[in-house]
Amino acid sequence: MMGSFQPSNLQLLYLLIAALLDYNVATQRPCKQVHRLNMNYVQGDNMSISCLTTTHPLESLTVKLRRTNPVQHILMYSDTSPASEHQRWSVRNDAGNVTLDLKNISFPDNGHYECQVYKDWDCLNATLFNLRVRECKTLDSVHATPDSLVLLPCSEYPLQHNAGQVTWKIIIGHKPTKIDEYRPPNKPSNSTERDTRPLYERARILGDGSLLIRDAANTDGSWYQCRVSEKTCYEVKLVMK
Repeated sequence: MMGSFQPSNLQLLYLLIAALLDYNVATQRPCKQVHRLNMNYVQGDNMSISCLTTTHPLESLTVKLRRTNPVQHILMYSDTSPASEHQRWSVRNDAGNVTLDLKNISFPDNGHYECQVYKDWDCLNATLFNLRVRECKTLDSVHATPDSLVLLPCSEYPLQHNAGQVTWKIIIGHKPTKIDEYRPPNKPSNSTERDTRPLYERARILGDGSLLIRDAANTDGSWYQCRVSEKTCYEVKLVMK
């Protein structure tokens, strides 16, 4: 006659923990509200996004952050442990807003995310956001007329240092091309526009890093990119009227 199986205390504890985990997952209720956002940032920026406006103290909430494609769990915040302050992702209470912060954004941060805020087993809010990271910051467009003098800025403010290291490119079909290598497309045979000198003969970089274009032509209308350093660049659109 076979003896009866007697589970050990360790096995019983394991079964109990597994049952509790299954219960927690099963009892978490669907989120009451879902918001969708598109976020655009430049590499090196810092981002802040509100996941919920609430009167509940942050210590009573659980905040979950994950990538959705592919699924990757990034953060679960349920206390005020200072250890989280040393991570690029962090959570804080900003005047009643449960705010998610990301420091020093980089290209690998591109993607789709979901931020969920729970009170006990109730999901109060889910914020789905698509984070798009750009290499260069976009400046205001510059409008000009043919044969005019055009000045394209290389920053929000005049550059005080390293202006001599600035490089400029013209962007054609999403492909940046050095100014001195750019050749415009051939004009139609019925075009009445007079021939102009190549862009590289009419453009020069000034001491503050900006690009000066003389005798602007319709073919000059495009996006331009100026690079200040390996990690810092700007894009500006020249619109010919």
